[in-house]
Amino acid sequence: MSNESPTPPRSHPSSMQPIVRSRVLPRVSFRAMMIGTVVAAVIAAISRAAGDGATFAKAVMVAIVMTAFFFLLAAVAFLMSWATAKLVIGDVDNAREGNPFAKDQLPPQLLKPREPEQ
Repeated sequence: MSNESPTPPRSHPSSMQPIVRSRVLPRVSFRAMMIGTVVAAVIAAISRAAGDGATFAKAVMVAIVMTAFFFLLAAVAFLMSWATAKLVIGDVDNAREGNPFAKDQLPPQLLKPREPEQ
């Protein structure tokens, strides 16, 4: 007689439910939260030193603010160009043009060839 059971064992006990990834909220790890907390604490300490009059801390805070302002402006510029492209161009359907990289197929011609002059 063999000791094999007729049903395969489960990978998790019956009291535990499998983890299903949520599509609504992003998953944030404890490590990411701790890194964010450390970065926020360092920035708070630098801003406090800048408030007390430390010149180097003022320079660091200006650099941080200008970097954040740059990324904010870049995001606004991207969103403006994206919205303009969506409104003006809209959705483009390239399915009928064919694949120019397919074997034994010429790419679609934008300009029709001219007849040779005689």
